[in-house]
Amino acid sequence: MSSPNSAPGLLVPEELPARRLAAEDELARLLPADWAVPLTKAGLVTLEDLYDCAASLGPNWHRSFPGLGAERAAGLMAWLAEFGRGVGEVTPRFYPAGKRPGGKAVSAAAEYDELIRPLEEIVLPDGLSGATGINRAPAVGCALSATDDLEAIRTWLNARAGNPNTFASYRKESERFLLWCLAEKRTALSDIRADDAAQYLRWLEDLGRLEEAAFRRKWRVPQARWIGEKNAERQSAAWRPFNGPLSPSSRRNAIVVVRQLFNFLKRTGYLIFNPFDQVSPKVPLLKGEGAPQAFADRSLTPAQWEDIVSRLDILPEGLPRERMKLILMMGKSLGMRASEMLDARAGWIVERRVGLSVRPAIEIVGKGSKVRRLPLSPEQIGIIESALAERGIPSVSAADPETPLLINLGRGRNPNGPMSRSGLYRVLEGFFDRVADDIATEAPMDAAKLRASSTHWLRHTFAVQALTEMSVNVVQAAMGHASVATTGRYLSPEEEEMSEAMARMKAL
Repeated sequence: MSSPNSAPGLLVPEELPARRLAAEDELARLLPADWAVPLTKAGLVTLEDLYDCAASLGPNWHRSFPGLGAERAAGLMAWLAEFGRGVGEVTPRFYPAGKRPGGKAVSAAAEYDELIRPLEEIVLPDGLSGATGINRAPAVGCALSATDDLEAIRTWLNARAGNPNTFASYRKESERFLLWCLAEKRTALSDIRADDAAQYLRWLEDLGRLEEAAFRRKWRVPQARWIGEKNAERQSAAWRPFNGPLSPSSRRNAIVVVRQLFNFLKRTGYLIFNPFDQVSPKVPLLKGEGAPQAFADRSLTPAQWEDIVSRLDILPEGLPRERMKLILMMGKSLGMRASEMLDARAGWIVERRVGLSVRPAIEIVGKGSKVRRLPLSPEQIGIIESALAERGIPSVSAADPETPLLINLGRGRNPNGPMSRSGLYRVLEGFFDRVADDIATEAPMDAAKLRASSTHWLRHTFAVQALTEMSVNVVQAAMGHASVATTGRYLSPEEEEMSEAMARMKAL
């Protein structure tokens, strides 16, 4: 059974109902008894519980439910992917190992690449360890105990990437560059020179954009060995370091991170020079990348925001509605990142002296464990208190400091536990979709924008509106940006151009 909108080969078992699914739908009412019992017996009640379980445990999630089996687990995920878009995005990692949507086996051996593997699986080939690299500094002056390039990268990650998000970003870029050195250049990282460093940027520009034949004329390794499906498990044969061409910002980030890696290795005496010192930090736009985009502004207008707030009553009364108010408030009026919302605890709400008065505030633990303090209005405090009250907690002051401000609503394996990242995205985007459905007839462009929105759009909206009320330096502090240039990106092009021009003008 397959709907007209399903992907080719995405087959849903005949036993499962072919209708639109909602997160609160109960498994016992939807599934045949022999499908439902292994799940409900273990405590899963709703589709939200099933989704959270698969998202948390990964491909082997079905092993926690004796009697279900890999075939049915694959069928359930194909069913969710086709009819449960409002429940959450089903990615390849949701499917049991060795299964495609519809239960078809995957030939892992045919896809396995022995050289292009994740960082934790890389084995440096003979002669490419970097032990005798031309850029290696004398061991007597080196502060690292690393004997080869792979150990040096791991030391850098441990020293400079304490935050999980930073670690993931640094690992990804160092992994990609090391693999490029080994597979494409057949050169140790410690043998890379300035001309090689410049060539890496050219390679990033070509990857995923050239036809395979044209790519092979310029580069040694075919694109197919570099590009794979999105969200493939790192341990799987299908994993690849890229899933498509990189945007200008992603190419810029790649160069910035690798430059930081080489700076670390130079300053600790592992390397003599940084080959990226002579590579321009400016990443050129490729054809079509600089064109104006109708939806490039990822902030919501006051009218769109009014549509959102006015339709909160479409949510069930109680915790679902109060939690959504809290999510919207944390993003739009406090500018919090998604990771900060998920990490927020009752202990973050404090009272501090501001000027001559004592005011409530939230002390947000952001990137790099840096704390920024933002004052809270009575309305904001009221939203926090209302969400806690729906959980049986009378006030912030009565809560344990470690109480998460956002929790899931599931009744499965982690009832009322801290909200997951996938849960946050799913809940917010599902709400935006329902608002979009409601306004699609009268405001189709607004509806399209809402459907494209995500949690980070709340932070964008905060930035754009805050810049109309406060100086860019104050907004920088409120958002936790390390550089005012980052905050400046939220200015409209005209305002940004005017700001730069005014800064160059002499006062007298």
